[in-house]
Amino acid sequence: MVYNGDEVSALVVDFGSYTTRAGYAGEDCPRVVTPSFYGYIDTPEGESSTTNGNTNGTAQGEDVVMGDGEEKTNGDTTSKPKTIRKYYVGDDGVGVWRKGIEVDNFMLDGIVHDAEPASRLLNHILHDRLGVDPSEHPIMMTEPAWNTPKAREQLTEMVFEGEKSPALYFGSAGVLSAFAAGKPTALVLDVGYTHSSAVPVVDGYALRAGTMRQPLGSELLISQLHSNFTQPSSTRSFPLSLASRHLISKRDPQPEPGLKPNPILREDRLSDTTPSWKKWSENSVIENWKESCTEIVNYKGFDFNTSKDLPQVLYEFPDGYHQYFGEERYRFTEMLFDPKNYFNQSIEPPATLRTVTNTDHSHSLKDLVPLSQLVHDSIMACDVDVRAALLQNIVVVGNTSLTRGLIERLDVELAALMPSQKIKIHSPTIPFERKYSSWVGGSVLASLGTFHQLWVTKDEYEEHGMNIVHQRCK
Repeated sequence: MVYNGDEVSALVVDFGSYTTRAGYAGEDCPRVVTPSFYGYIDTPEGESSTTNGNTNGTAQGEDVVMGDGEEKTNGDTTSKPKTIRKYYVGDDGVGVWRKGIEVDNFMLDGIVHDAEPASRLLNHILHDRLGVDPSEHPIMMTEPAWNTPKAREQLTEMVFEGEKSPALYFGSAGVLSAFAAGKPTALVLDVGYTHSSAVPVVDGYALRAGTMRQPLGSELLISQLHSNFTQPSSTRSFPLSLASRHLISKRDPQPEPGLKPNPILREDRLSDTTPSWKKWSENSVIENWKESCTEIVNYKGFDFNTSKDLPQVLYEFPDGYHQYFGEERYRFTEMLFDPKNYFNQSIEPPATLRTVTNTDHSHSLKDLVPLSQLVHDSIMACDVDVRAALLQNIVVVGNTSLTRGLIERLDVELAALMPSQKIKIHSPTIPFERKYSSWVGGSVLASLGTFHQLWVTKDEYEEHGMNIVHQRCK
């Protein structure tokens, strides 16, 4: 069978650190955008759990019943009973409060590192959300330029052996983002949830030599903001609760901005809320504040002396606290362009970000560089002949890149770093095209009539193993 052009409805799946996107090739935007976070509850073997491991039945409606038998034995099997891990994935996974639910993420440094929950989510997306029979659809998966052979092998097994898909292709996320912008040669700066990366793409191929990444993205911003909000500040004499709507029974809106709220919390839920779910819900509250309020001073940088003159924005938290936010809106995002002065290393960063080490192609948390420097280093690591073309085709994507003022500030900083060069920054104006650019690029590529010769079919995989996948998906 030839998987060609419009006759075949290929599926594109894009695993991201914050959300996972999926949909049909040839469409403008993904049909499914769902969290990459998943919930799990370890229950003793043999214990009945009628409402998805939620004995008090607070979560209404049918969720994905996960846990049809992946057994985890804890330590010494003689002394401890076996437990069965029940997974909850998708929008009704972590987004619904359950008694004793833990929260985790199967992505680490942009790579799928825990195959079991990832395969549960893929199964949920294909069967429950898209309602397709995967054995009739070839699947294109996206992967970062630094993906490992082990992670690629796990994803291949997931698609061919788990979902019985007839064909598969891995597209490099940087290359696909360049295609989405209509550029075969570009430098793709992706500022995402866990990290920012610069990937040079020349004639449709990502250059390993110039690929740079560092753990500077929304997650680090949120951890710094979390510390700021949970302590009294110069404009606020009390810490914020950051309680999410799941834990609030009734709130009492304050008549004046800046007053301490007195929401009535759901005591029945507080004692059964795990630290990991509480952390996830608090981070979600901060993420919403960050998306609504933050900006970047786009000309000469943030300055404490003039920060009182910056425009203010009124924002209300779920617990009823509302306030005009001024300098906080700008001070934390300044970290993207001046991490040495604005990244507070005394605040404990998320453990997952500490796994990135210092190499020729990555910076650790202790050695973060401004985004403009990341772009500069990436271009300078490439061949002299392609530098001019890359500088004139800088494509900025990723959810964090939607921070107001970021593109203008990047332009100013790059002009200061490379004064004699012609620099042109391209970034999609439609937010979802910037957020889901690698998915959009995959959708464009997989729907091309000439793409059919690149699919790795199930028969070829069974005959040649992983070698054919590595050979065809460069």
